[in-house]
Amino acid sequence: MKNKVISRIQELCSERNISLYKLAQLSDIPKTTLNNLVAKNKMPTIPTIEKICQGMDITLAEFFSSRKTFPDVTEEQQELLIMWEALAPEDRKLVKAYMKMMEEFRRENNTK
Repeated sequence: MKNKVISRIQELCSERNISLYKLAQLSDIPKTTLNNLVAKNKMPTIPTIEKICQGMDITLAEFFSSRKTFPDVTEEQQELLIMWEALAPEDRKLVKAYMKMMEEFRRENNTK
């Protein structure tokens, strides 16, 4: 997923014909932060993505709406992927456990 987020940042810069330096200025993000994200292919935090969106005058939904970025998922699935990526590993375990319990509950109640 992080490759797709970095690719999306680069795609948006290219579409607008702006450099990472200009994006840093527009987004009020240190240039070194943006350079490190791209060069090291690191996943930006949601607040960083929000600043990028503000700098490009787009919404988070618009940032993640590219069919190139997520070609085979619905908007709802995109939203869930974004939230999933922001979770800490321990929180992901809790979400999985909760979903498994929901599925078990549904199976039990559908068979009765």
